[in-house]
Amino acid sequence: MRWLPLLLLLSACRAQELPPDYAFLRRGSVAELRQVALAGEGYARMLAGWRLVEREEVPLAERAEYAWRYALFLEGARAFGPGWEAQAAWRVAAPLLEAARDPRAFSAWERLLPEEEAVAALLRLGAGERLWESLFRGRAYEALLQVLPPGVRPELRAQALFRLGRYREALPHYQAWAEADPRGFLGLGYALWRLGRREEALAAFARYPHPEARYAQGRVLEELGRVEEALAFYRGSTPEGLWRATALLERLGRGGEALPLYLELARTPSPYADDAALRALVLAEALGDAEAREAAWGLLEGGLALLAGKAPKPPPLPPPSPPLPEAARVEALLEAGEEDFARGEARYLLWQRPEAWPHLVPFFYRLGLYREGIRAAWPTTLAYPRAYRAWVEAYALKEGLDPNLLFALLHVESRFDPQAVSPTGALGLAQFLRGTWADVARMLGEAPADPLDPESAIRYAARYLRWLLERCEALGLGGVEQLACAITAYNGGIGYTARGLAREGSFFAFFRFQERDEPREYLGKVLSAYAAYRAIP
Repeated sequence: MRWLPLLLLLSACRAQELPPDYAFLRRGSVAELRQVALAGEGYARMLAGWRLVEREEVPLAERAEYAWRYALFLEGARAFGPGWEAQAAWRVAAPLLEAARDPRAFSAWERLLPEEEAVAALLRLGAGERLWESLFRGRAYEALLQVLPPGVRPELRAQALFRLGRYREALPHYQAWAEADPRGFLGLGYALWRLGRREEALAAFARYPHPEARYAQGRVLEELGRVEEALAFYRGSTPEGLWRATALLERLGRGGEALPLYLELARTPSPYADDAALRALVLAEALGDAEAREAAWGLLEGGLALLAGKAPKPPPLPPPSPPLPEAARVEALLEAGEEDFARGEARYLLWQRPEAWPHLVPFFYRLGLYREGIRAAWPTTLAYPRAYRAWVEAYALKEGLDPNLLFALLHVESRFDPQAVSPTGALGLAQFLRGTWADVARMLGEAPADPLDPESAIRYAARYLRWLLERCEALGLGGVEQLACAITAYNGGIGYTARGLAREGSFFAFFRFQERDEPREYLGKVLSAYAAYRAIP
């Protein structure tokens, strides 16, 4: 029986063997890498080519092809994480393609606009309409103004000048555009408005018969204090115009006129629909309008329905997905302990076979790629993983929270990405700013932990959310209003929320008339995720 341990060892080694392409990648000779890059499969083929890009013994045109291919893959995969930025790959691919005199060089450089090097390259490689369009789309407005011939494409010149803040210079070009296309009057009106020439702006907007122009007229008239005229224009404008009209009417004590507009807005496919349905319900109850209340109740969906005691519909199940044979490579890489390769293979498969996402998303979650998995699975039940479950449930229990609420918060804040960094500097799973993180550390009686550490982020989020719930209770709120107050304060700050509640006198009035849109939208997202987690076993 001495041979039995040897057989078991050989069996374990075979179970952990890398797929052949990845074994070649591990060895990494130029010959082996070229073999995989030219005839390999999946992510291994992409990565082998990328590793050859800097090997000067490989012909230039071949290296340029590999760089183009890899940059396209990163662009399509839209992955999160260091080393997966498509822009960095395009910075390598673009000069290689240009050096190889490959016509795709223009497209590669175009992706790097408005960087100065990319602008210079496009000016070398392009001319005419294609160049002008590219510079405009890439926000290289100064370069566009330099190469655009006088009198040609006035709409591009006008918009470039507007976006540079040169409104007075833009006026004659908007006028030239408007002679051929009435859309030019919309831009002309906005430029005149920015210059403080409101009456002229109104005249320009009036010459463009479109809801967006009516909205702009309403804004100018409201600014001039001509409220009744503003209301008339808002009524026939955009969803944002209807939202502003309802606020004006309510502030004037004309809730009865606002109510049908709320119901109209609730029927639109706009970001204001759920907010309008909730407000219509609140207003109908206040006015004793049973028919309008019934209509609002029927229109109320999403997370905000929880504020009215209505359970929203659960997320749909993912569609059936046939087995994906290629996924065996991901499994083999995981068994071999090669998580980096497995991540690349999973991303490659999703890029190539987007319809197979129900089969692939569980691999993304096993690999910790929650943001990408959620994006692929949205809006089905598979888009609501219980990431970091042990920590979430333990710290929620410690703070007396529903774990589903904590899951929902982290889902909205970062999609469970512990390395997430927002444009405003918020960090980690729970997206804390440094100052708030330090405040929570003081609540816990400790030195600040690392905000990018997932367990610490979950622990701090649970403590902070409990503190916010207590503060909202002290403000006289209970039940679902207390919960909504705490969630709003997590995004907007407890000071902002407390001041708004004091100013408006009730939570629902504050929710409608708060001066910032973001906390209102944030509350709807968190409550939607909360309802989803509660509905999913």
